[in-house]
Amino acid sequence: MKDVEGRNMYCDDEAYRIIRERLSAIERPASGIHLIDTGNYHYMSRVFTSFIEEPYDLLLIDNHTDMQEASFGGLLSCGSWAREVLEKDEHLRTLTVIGPGKFEDGGDEIKVAAGARKLTGCAYRGKGYAGDELPLYISVDKDVMEKSECITNWDQGDLTIGELEELLKGSAGGRKVIGADICGGLSETDPGYTDESCTKNLSSDIKLIKILKEITEEK
Repeated sequence: MKDVEGRNMYCDDEAYRIIRERLSAIERPASGIHLIDTGNYHYMSRVFTSFIEEPYDLLLIDNHTDMQEASFGGLLSCGSWAREVLEKDEHLRTLTVIGPGKFEDGGDEIKVAAGARKLTGCAYRGKGYAGDELPLYISVDKDVMEKSECITNWDQGDLTIGELEELLKGSAGGRKVIGADICGGLSETDPGYTDESCTKNLSSDIKLIKILKEITEEK
């Protein structure tokens, strides 16, 4: 997608059209585990979930809610995509956000244990009933983890990979997972990008893929 203009942090209408058109050539674009680059491109979760054609729940694990109001004429962005899915996706039933230290108004706070920590989660009700029998899509932003695990271009949380694994398995284990994505890291032009950070981020990707594969293969 590097030839697509209007795609860094914000995704304009033409970029969205081109990206979605290219993905349409793939069978079941939402399925599988997607690596979608740095957090600047987290809006790709909106693109992938737009291909889901059945009622589903969305689990977002992130150091941010990504529930901002769209800006610049309503452009989709890495900070507003979750809100857009909630507002516009007729198949979404519940969006649950786990990880941020604080939440915007509009959600019901819940507590989710991860190891010895307590993470604040926020369940945003979509349309209709959301039950454990619905298929689940998972989106993970690695900025929810501490810097010893990975280095991202956004402010980070303090989870270890072990705690994130426990959280994912506790929240999604045993459910039918229809797709997942992972974002977060550094681009070559970001401050702090080194061979060491690249190796650390690749290692965290590999670990997360393994965890998500175990979850998706349970059913």
